[in-house]
Amino acid sequence: MYVAIAGNIGAGKTTLTRMLSQKLGWKAYYEKVIDNPYL
Repeated sequence: MYVAIAGNIGAGKTTLTRMLSQKLGWKAYYEKVIDNPYL
């Protein structure tokens, strides 16, 4: 199963991802920001 979390910059996506992965015992995967031309 995959869960995608989307939102604006500073909305808490990383915090929510970290909390969910710890609570559910899942591995979290993060987008690479270095290659993102929009950041």
